[in-house]
Amino acid sequence: MFIFSSFALANENSIEQSIQNIEAEYQQLLIKEAEKIEEFKAEKNQLEEELNVLRERAANKELKLAKLEKDSQIRWHRDKYKKLLKNYETYYTKLENKIADTEQKIAELTSLLAVMQ
Repeated sequence: MFIFSSFALANENSIEQSIQNIEAEYQQLLIKEAEKIEEFKAEKNQLEEELNVLRERAANKELKLAKLEKDSQIRWHRDKYKKLLKNYETYYTKLENKIADTEQKIAELTSLLAVMQ
């Protein structure tokens, strides 16, 4: 009987230890998840700032392109202006693609943060 009671006591201590280990692992996971959420928030904020800068650059697109089109028609160095115009068009196309990619990343991070919280 004494052996049985000491075995039951040891088994109970083992169960308590297991529960404490599980709770400690759970707390570590919560800490890691909170760190990951903060990392995602920081990345989202950085992408939003970058997006604002890109949008500011894109805002002047129409004015610059209109001036270059006019200059490529009336200036002495038409070929150079046409080449510059083409370079600007390529630049703005890439800029628009980057804006779209950044907006998509922000949307993904927003949905991920909504799921995590």
